[in-house]
Amino acid sequence: MSGGSDSLHPRCGRRQFAVVALLATAALGFSETDAGRERAEAWARWNAVHDDAYPLDDVLRWLPDGERPACDKSTIVAYRGTTIRYAGAVFVHPAFAERLARFETVVAEVAREVYGREPRRIHHYGAYNCRPVRTLRHLLSEHALGNAIDVVGFDFGPATKTTPLPAGLPKALKFPFEVRVLRHWNKTEGTAAIHARFLAALTEQLERRPDVFRSMFGPGHGGHDDHLHLDVSPWRWVDL
Repeated sequence: MSGGSDSLHPRCGRRQFAVVALLATAALGFSETDAGRERAEAWARWNAVHDDAYPLDDVLRWLPDGERPACDKSTIVAYRGTTIRYAGAVFVHPAFAERLARFETVVAEVAREVYGREPRRIHHYGAYNCRPVRTLRHLLSEHALGNAIDVVGFDFGPATKTTPLPAGLPKALKFPFEVRVLRHWNKTEGTAAIHARFLAALTEQLERRPDVFRSMFGPGHGGHDDHLHLDVSPWRWVDL
């Protein structure tokens, strides 16, 4: 997404490009294996030319009609976090584990700006899951590659002498608290509005960091009311 992608709006341009490509795939019969392979290689070349190569870009994602995905679990590793721990191991491809480490850095930076401290835990619904996309049955889910995570929220510990509560925040936030997508997304009153500001700032910063994720779905995308879906699909698609 670097390089030539600068000419595309990060929220709309590449998203529209991805949608058009996916619809064309279905319309032109790219569900057949050979054509799907050609499409995968084309995406990989596109990203490489734009200085955005990724090890999973050339993986075949288009499934023959009616065929169940065959997933390779041999590459999946258990990842528990580098700078912030996850509430339970995340099973992912090693390349995606590197992106999660970058994600933790962004989470910490935004959290310190909003709360004066970073979270202790990242809660999630999991990562690896061998299945197609629920709304596009001919397309392999990024979860099937260990290339996506569904983030539910964050747990914060108490403020300390070295991580004091910033001026102007409610004193209640000196104590441990939770931030959850379901409870706090787009809220406008009380401490919930502060948590909404954190979630908004986090997703905005992730959009500005093309080296972390390419696609992000949130409550504005059907079936994602309670979590953020984050992945490194070959295309960029943001719908929050």
